[in-house]
Amino acid sequence: MTLFVEGRNAVLEALRSGVPGHTLLLSEDLQEAPSIQEIEMLAHSQNVPVRRVPKRILDQRSERGAHQGVILHAEEYRFTSLSRIISEVGDAPHCLIIALDQVTDPGNLGAIARSAEVFGAKALLVPKRRTAAIGPAAYKSSAGALAWIPVVQDNLARGLDSLKKAGFWVGGADASAKASAWEAPLEGRLVLVFGSEGKGLSRLVREKCDFLVSLPVCGKVESLNVAQAVTALAYEVRRRQAKGR
Repeated sequence: MTLFVEGRNAVLEALRSGVPGHTLLLSEDLQEAPSIQEIEMLAHSQNVPVRRVPKRILDQRSERGAHQGVILHAEEYRFTSLSRIISEVGDAPHCLIIALDQVTDPGNLGAIARSAEVFGAKALLVPKRRTAAIGPAAYKSSAGALAWIPVVQDNLARGLDSLKKAGFWVGGADASAKASAWEAPLEGRLVLVFGSEGKGLSRLVREKCDFLVSLPVCGKVESLNVAQAVTALAYEVRRRQAKGR
């Protein structure tokens, strides 16, 4: 199955990371810009054919109509095995992995990948079922981060067990948790699990957590969007890592 990556940032990062491309489509009326020049240069260096086509062709193939005149036809997304991530992490004393429990919106998945990559998470762990697809919408909202951060697709409960055996603590994000981000043990080798916006963490995944953590809030709205929650908690983990050096 072909993966369509659309938007300048997403395509640029995909090419920079070496995502295997089949064809690069550029709108005929696209104005020259440094990012477009780099996209074309990378495509040529990787022997990816470049075609100038009418904008309507890109409109027809775009999932959200936000292609910015650029669409890359690439190979289907390649997931990474959990065993490989555990091997690459080795004995590192500080490490963050983000796990998602039935997050089905591709826009949220992309935004989460962006925050996870920015704050140094080693991987995303997602279930094989009831999860957002890694396609144009996810790539676009990740601003290209999905080209850099590995994504593991596995049975979530089994994956958490494997990470525990590898020395990770598992913390579940839960708005009703008594321990806030200021007091929770967010150091060391850590997996943070985030549930769906509608139902939160599933019962089985909640039981796999060593502790639950909430974000302290002072407004009238009950909680943050899941992508925003990932950003806030990942930032706190990163802050503690930097402080502990």
